[in-house]
Amino acid sequence: MKKYAPWVAAVVALIVVVALLLVPQLSGKDNITPASTTATATPVPEATEAPTDAPETTDVPAATDAPEATDAPEATDAPEATDVPDATDAPSEAPTLAPETVLASLNGQSIIYQDVDEVAQSLMYSYAQYGYDFSSPEMQKSLYQMAMQYVLQLNMMEQKAVELGLDTITDEEKADLEKEVAENWNSLVDQYVIYYGGLASDATDEEKAAARVSIIADLEAMGYTEAAMLENTLDNVKLDKVEAEVVKGVEVTDEEIVEAFNEQAKKDEADYGEDIATYEYMTNYYGQVSYYQPAGYRGITHILLKVEQELLTNYQNLVAKLEEQQEDEEAAATPTDAASPTDVAEEPVTQEQVDAAYQAILDSVADTIAEINGKLAEGAAFADLVAEYGTDPGMEREPYKSEGYAVHMDSIIWDPAFVQAAFSVDNVGDVAEPVVGGYGVHIVQYTKDIPAGPVELTDEIKTALREALLATKEAELLNSTMNAWLESAELVYTAEGQEYQPPVAE
Repeated sequence: MKKYAPWVAAVVALIVVVALLLVPQLSGKDNITPASTTATATPVPEATEAPTDAPETTDVPAATDAPEATDAPEATDAPEATDVPDATDAPSEAPTLAPETVLASLNGQSIIYQDVDEVAQSLMYSYAQYGYDFSSPEMQKSLYQMAMQYVLQLNMMEQKAVELGLDTITDEEKADLEKEVAENWNSLVDQYVIYYGGLASDATDEEKAAARVSIIADLEAMGYTEAAMLENTLDNVKLDKVEAEVVKGVEVTDEEIVEAFNEQAKKDEADYGEDIATYEYMTNYYGQVSYYQPAGYRGITHILLKVEQELLTNYQNLVAKLEEQQEDEEAAATPTDAASPTDVAEEPVTQEQVDAAYQAILDSVADTIAEINGKLAEGAAFADLVAEYGTDPGMEREPYKSEGYAVHMDSIIWDPAFVQAAFSVDNVGDVAEPVVGGYGVHIVQYTKDIPAGPVELTDEIKTALREALLATKEAELLNSTMNAWLESAELVYTAEGQEYQPPVAE
């Protein structure tokens, strides 16, 4: 009997990536696509002026307004400390058979209900985290057929390991694996202690040790043991050897890399060429790679001057109030929308007040602006002045230091004032008038035009594409080999196993 479900549920609950140690690796390699690369056409430096709720994979410079929390993809919540998940918590209305009921025979080896059920329950639990509903008989039948296919593949791989003489593990290999498993087991226990230990931030060493002992006892009571982890790991090593034997010799040619790059560049052009908002959102906030650079981008360097926070806050509050007033006035002017009366009448904000607050910020750094303009007039390089006066760390590192930030007139990732200044000048090399933004005063220079079209096929992109294409080729070969093995195997379903039989692929 193989303990599939508890380990998978534990990993899902804790968001701990130890699946390769807990369940066989076969199913996890079927969904790799050539799109998984690390290159990006428009990298953006990190936010240093204000906190942001965007994912940490996005580097947003000081010129950027931090996105609302609702704009960023949600991270998976840690499990509640009051409930340690168990595979039995997963919803199930599937017909229950005795655990040892034989559903099928694969080359004389029995496939029992318990193995299939454990995989199905793990899948059900995992999918439930994403809102999938398996309450209908049709959905449960499909899920159990999927689980049956998985168990068949696993058993087929184990049989091939024996047939090919790949089921032996040397003493040296076992020693290394025991060390690796011990480390992973301790990591897993540590994660459970963090989420379920109920420890206060000032817990003593004795309390931490007691919590760890308690957690280990709970885990072992559910079947999670270091010995079971080691057993699964040793089994997986055998499967790895079979897979390596199947896919050895698979290669990716340079021509295939170029072809894949061109295909993806065309797709990215179709997706993003006329949709700057989606392009920036996907590439900057979601880390999506784009091999196509849309038209209309400029390289912009800037000098960010810090200002008194009180002045900046006052200006921002006045702008917000004025905008709210204007919205209320528009609503009141619409016959179908009855404006709600306010309990306390506030003194209205005028555009003159906003303008005065804006000017007060500029006046606070007027001397510095005058110094910068004087040095520019004398021929000083703008880059030297960025280094001397600027406070944006993003401008201290390449490629932004030389080429600037990529800014489009329709950009959504930048402070609107910054974008407005970036497009207030017409010629490369021009320096715009100072503007007040969300983090201070910006003096920007139009550094370069960023050409539209496919990005450069760098060595980094080639390496990423080669790895992704190789993974896809290997997965396809493994799947086709597995299908061939199963087709030639002696596979017989029992009467109880008929409904679990996976549909024949067309």
